[in-house]
This record gives sequence, C-alpha cells and structure tokens, in this order.
Amino acid sequence: MTTAQRLMRFPEERVLEDAAFGHGIVPRRLHALLLPVWQVEIRADVTEGEDFFLIDRFLGRGLRHGGLHTVDELATFFALDGTLVAQAVRFLTAIGHVRESGGRLSLTPLGQRSVDDDIRYVVTHQDRRKLYFEALSCTPLTRAHYDEEVVTLLSGDRLSQVTRNDHYPRFTPLHVTSGFDRSALDRLKNRKDRVRFNLPVALDALESLDEQLVFLPVYLVRGQKGLLVYGQAGAGIAHDPELSEICSRAPELTHSFDIEEKEDGADDRVQRAAQDWLRKQKFTSVAPEQDDDGTWSVSLPATAFGGNGLPVTRIGTYRMVGSCFFRVWCPAETPRKRALLDRLDQRLGSRQQVSRQEAEELIARLARQLDLDIPDVSQLRGGARKTGLSGLEAQLTRLEKN
Repeated sequence: MTTAQRLMRFPEERVLEDAAFGHGIVPRRLHALLLPVWQVEIRADVTEGEDFFLIDRFLGRGLRHGGLHTVDELATFFALDGTLVAQAVRFLTAIGHVRESGGRLSLTPLGQRSVDDDIRYVVTHQDRRKLYFEALSCTPLTRAHYDEEVVTLLSGDRLSQVTRNDHYPRFTPLHVTSGFDRSALDRLKNRKDRVRFNLPVALDALESLDEQLVFLPVYLVRGQKGLLVYGQAGAGIAHDPELSEICSRAPELTHSFDIEEKEDGADDRVQRAAQDWLRKQKFTSVAPEQDDDGTWSVSLPATAFGGNGLPVTRIGTYRMVGSCFFRVWCPAETPRKRALLDRLDQRLGSRQQVSRQEAEELIARLARQLDLDIPDVSQLRGGARKTGLSGLEAQLTRLEKN
C-alpha cells in the first residue's frame, strides 16, 4: 500500500473525475500537498449546549414560569415522585442551574438562559482542549476535521516518513513564515456558525497554552478557472469548500504553482508517459493527442476494450504522470455505453440504500464523463438486464418505484 493510499481514502484519478465532471473544472494539475495547520491547545471557561433530560426541562419551566419554589411543589404540580424530583434538583444544582436560599429554589442566570433557549447549558471552568486553524490565514477548521479516526494530522516521525516517500504522489509540505495569529482566538467569539467549526456555545477567559504546526494531507486540483481542495474529512469524494476558498486566496500558493507550471516541461513528460503506456498495451499505431483545452488523451478503438483487452471501465478515466495526467478514450459509442453500465454497477449494484436523487446525479455525471446523452432510469434498467448486471437491475428497479 502506498503512502497516498494510507493517507487518502480515494485515488487521485477519482478526484480528477469529480473535479472535471462533477464541478465542471478543466483540470491542469493535481498537487498532493501537506497543508499547514496550527494545533492550538487552549484553556478557557467553556459553555456547552446539550439536550435537556425530559424531567429537567419540566422542572426548569416550573421554576421559571410556574411560581414553584420547592421540591414538594414541583412534585405535586407535575405528579412526580418526590424522591425523583429531589434527585433531579440536586443534579440541576450541581451544574449551576438551580440554587437554594432560605428553603426556596430558584434558577440561576445560567438556568434561566437554558430554559429560555431550551438548551441545557453546562459550564466547565479551566477546560483544556485543542483547536485547529489552517495556517495560511488562521481560519478554524470545520468540525469534520476533529474526527481522529478519519483525519490524519501529521507531525514528527510520521511527517518525516511521508516527505521521504519516493513514490507518486509525493506529498509536498507548504511552509509558513509567521507564527500563529492569536487574534484568531478572539475572532472565534463572534462566529455565528459555531457548531460547524467544533466550537462550544461560549469561550470565556480564553488563553493559548501551546501552538504547534501539524500538516493535513490534501489533493489540490488546479483548473483553468479556479481550484478545488480534496481532504480526508467527510464521507466519500467531495471537495472541501472552506479549504478550496482559502487556498484560492493564498497568493504565495498560487504564485508558486504559476512558476512551477511554466518551468516543469509537463507536456513533454505526459506525452512520453502516454507513449510508454501505449507501447506496453501494444497500441503502436496510436499516438497521444493534446485537446483544445490543453489536456492530453489517448484515443483507442472499440476492439481495444473487453475480452482480453482493457476493461471498458477504463474509458474516460485518467492516468497520472506526476502532478499531470492523460485520459483514456474511445470514440465508439457502444463501449462507452457499456462503460456507463459497468461503472454504475460498481457504484450502485452492491449498495443497500441510495436515493433516486443520488443515483440520478451519479448517472448524469458519468454520462458527462463518457460524452453520452443522460439516460433515464428505465433505459438503464433495460441495459442492465440485457448485460446480466442483476444487482444493478434490482437497484434500478427499486429506484423506479420510489
């Protein structure tokens, strides 16, 4: 297993397909990057928002709006066991929602706010936790980047292993020349979309205890008009809109790409690599072609696919050459139609649950990739039946009924 396969859950070729046919970008390069991220350990008084237990919600409302001030009054009004109410009141007292004075219960300001917002706020004093900010503009990372089972933030020995890798794609670290901007912590307080960025309801008495630079593996697809960043966070192959926007606004990054792409002689390398690939496949009469948009392709006859030839699923796919690539193509329509069915079978045939909208979006994307008219589900079901793709036929039958 290569370093890229260990770090990324999807191959570069699939990323290019998504960028080109899912987002309409004409790709020019795919860069494997290690994006710098500030890992900041903070200490703060943290207010978290949680769902109420049912009894706590009713007791809070009784104290706030019902003129009830004792355990007995609460138990009688809500027809609850007095022992149960006393236990719940002790809990609400422990988390700072209820206080007792002269034998009478009342809500604290935190308890009142919780009842009014219907959110159980809990304050933890001197809480320590880690926050993540991408280092190009000190913007906080979204909540999905905090899933340690999915996202790998590299430092130390692991970073050295990745950067010493001799196989493509070679992940290149981006370096920053300045330290962490601590004003980024102050800006957190004004964010309205706090949950999206894994932030609590409030951070008070906030201080930074430690700031370390770690690195997030990403693929960056640069096209003629814009770029897309694909990372580890989230499910499936999907670009990260926040990281894409950040990287597109980083002049040091786009400038270095401009210089590299002017000096790297990529066209010659792609052409040679495509010629070598054609020789290995014994297509000596075929030559690589550069399309009007600047991308390279090899166009093969229908006889090159199926049987003892190449799988038809190769049609319309990319083959990487460093940070560049060429595309395998077939001008004949029949193999492309079979490629559509086979790729749908790979993606849909074994899945138990997929919505009709998801399926239709995938069908449209694959049709664009294979330069075909977009078929409807019933047409595809008939094709799946004729070609013996029973799993795909069953899935399409189910979708037709929805």
